[in-house]
Amino acid sequence: MSMLWAFERMLWRDAKVVEEQREHARARARTDEDEAAPPALRCKACGYEGPERYCPRCLANTMVKPRGPRGM
Repeated sequence: MSMLWAFERMLWRDAKVVEEQREHARARARTDEDEAAPPALRCKACGYEGPERYCPRCLANTMVKPRGPRGM
């Protein structure tokens, strides 16, 4: 960032600066892609399904992506 940009922001609050702030806010805004659910995983040992990396029932790292429509 340049010194000119900093002075513009401090001294001149015109439409250009306000529009620039809106552009930055849109860029930071969450998208539908950010809110998408993580892929479902299935525990190899007990069959629990959920988004966790570690199975809450077995307390182990046994979660894998299911194969096929029924996990077979």
